[in-house]
Order: sequence, then C-alpha cells, then structure tokens
Amino acid sequence: MTVLISGASGGLGRATALALARTGARVLVHARTEQRAVAAAHEVAGVAVWADLGSVDGIRGLAEQVIAASGGELHVLVNNAGGASVRRDLSPEGVERTIAVHHVASAALTAALLPALRRGAVASGRPSRVVNVSSTVERFGRRLTDWSYPEQFSQWRAYCDAKLLNLAFMYALAARLDHREITVNAANPGNVATGFGRNGGVFRLFQGPARFLLASPQRGARTAVRLASDPVLDGVTGGYYVKSRPGVSSPASRDPAYGEQVFASTVQLLQRTGLDPDPFGHPT
Repeated sequence: MTVLISGASGGLGRATALALARTGARVLVHARTEQRAVAAAHEVAGVAVWADLGSVDGIRGLAEQVIAASGGELHVLVNNAGGASVRRDLSPEGVERTIAVHHVASAALTAALLPALRRGAVASGRPSRVVNVSSTVERFGRRLTDWSYPEQFSQWRAYCDAKLLNLAFMYALAARLDHREITVNAANPGNVATGFGRNGGVFRLFQGPARFLLASPQRGARTAVRLASDPVLDGVTGGYYVKSRPGVSSPASRDPAYGEQVFASTVQLLQRTGLDPDPFGHPT
C-alpha cells in the first residue's frame, strides 16, 4: 500500500505517517521544504516529497513527484497539511492563504492524483482512499462566497471558514466518485497538542498554557489511520469520523445546496489555473 500524507514533517501528520508505516505501508512524506521532508522521511523510513501548497503550481509539482515516486499507483491520500495565517495574505490564485492551504490545496491535489488513485484501486483490487483531516471548528464557519476575504480579516474566522468549505466539498466529492473505486471521508482528530499556531495568533493560546488538556498527536492520528487502513471500511464513503467512529458534522457542512455551491466554485477555480477542464469526472 502506497500512502501520501501532506504536512507530515511534524505533529499530527508525522504521527499518522509513523502509524501507517508500522502497518507496512510505503509512506510518501510531504513537507513544505526539501530539508524538512528528507528529515521526516528518514524518521519514518519513507520517501520525501516537498512543495509549498499555497499555490496550484506548487501542488502540480508535488503531484509530479508523487507520481514518479509511486510508479503512478497510489492507494491512500491523506490531506493533512494546514496552517493559519496571522495576517491576510493571498495565494497567486487570489485566495486567502488559510483557505488556499486547507481547501484549495486539498481539492487540487486530490484532482491531480485521481488517475494514480484509480490505478491503485485496479492494482490492489480494493477502493483507494482519500482522507481529509477536518476539525470541530468547522461548525463555526460561515458560508463564504468570496474566498479572498475582502472584509476585515480574522485568523480564527478564516480557519473556521476553511474547514467548513473543505468538509462541504468532501461530501459533494464523495457523492460523485464511485465508492467501489475511490472513497472520500473526513477525520476529526479532536483537540491535539501540536506545533500548530507557533507563528502566533489566537491558536498560540490553545497550544500554550492549556496544552496539557489536549490529546497527543499519536492519539489524534488514530481516526485518520483507521480511515486510511481499516479493511472494514472498504467502500465506505462520505463519512465524518470522530474518535475513529462515525460522527455528525454541522448542518451547514451537510447542506447539499451549499456543498454543490462549494464544489462548483472549486472546480471553476481549478479550471482557471489550467487543470483538467473536468478535474473530478462526472457524477456516478
């Protein structure tokens, strides 16, 4: 089994990579820089891949590395990379950077690797899997229509909005892909003690004095690890999992009309960047 984990140089991603490597998986370890990717891959005994996920060009480059390293067959994609910008900063595509990394990067990387995931399913005789790392704070997100944040910027608000966007997109994508070929599910790791927020802002408060109240990265990774590897979940798609069990996300995330709106906006954005004109294929 070949697995790609984005944002795997530390915290939750690193714990997920180590756990899946122990199952015998061949793990492609992504980090933003080559130095960090190589160091993390050495620890995991995996393969280093690197890119800045803040732009679609960076995601294209990552996909090319993954296809070369995997021989064109991928079985699991864990979209784990994240971050929360302290100040408003736009990606080359004009998207606020928190949303660009949490949602646009996840969608674009999934689109770019769908052919490899399909080949992986054929080779293994089992559905390939996409796992998006979600968050409880998605329930505080708003139904954004302008992803550039022209109004007053808030780090907390952007993070919540990004997580809601990505989860609504996940449900819409799962409904489109054939579950016998590729499944798509979301993992909520809970509140985890990681390096998240080390660059400042409101998240430093959560990772500071109250850190002892948070779960370890190893514990937080269990849900994503199960969604990536448990054979019982072959063919199970469109789920939101908390503590390794099915959970219920916010009403907004489960609103089909909103999901279709997010899906359409995402496809239009990817099309403008020159990706496949129909990046996710047709509904099944």
